[in-house]
Amino acid sequence: MNEFQIGTETVADGYLGWIRKVHRATNEILRDRRGEPIIFATQDAAKAAAGEAMVAYLNTPMLRDGAKVEALSKAEAFFKPRSIDSAAGTSGTAM
Repeated sequence: MNEFQIGTETVADGYLGWIRKVHRATNEILRDRRGEPIIFATQDAAKAAAGEAMVAYLNTPMLRDGAKVEALSKAEAFFKPRSIDSAAGTSGTAM
């Protein structure tokens, strides 16, 4: 199912933590900076780390077509059409 989930998986040396994002159908194992899976000593530690990873993912800026929505909003505001009165230099008087 396409829903957010967190969980753990038992491995030989301990536990892996994983997260599942809505737009992906597979679990993403938590990895260190080198890309190696992080093995936790306890299931609780793995699940806590998975929860923290999910919260971090949910709190990242939203993306649309690879660009931050915030940057697009600023650009759209900059190029937003001016009102007819201010563009024509009139003060609301009829011609």
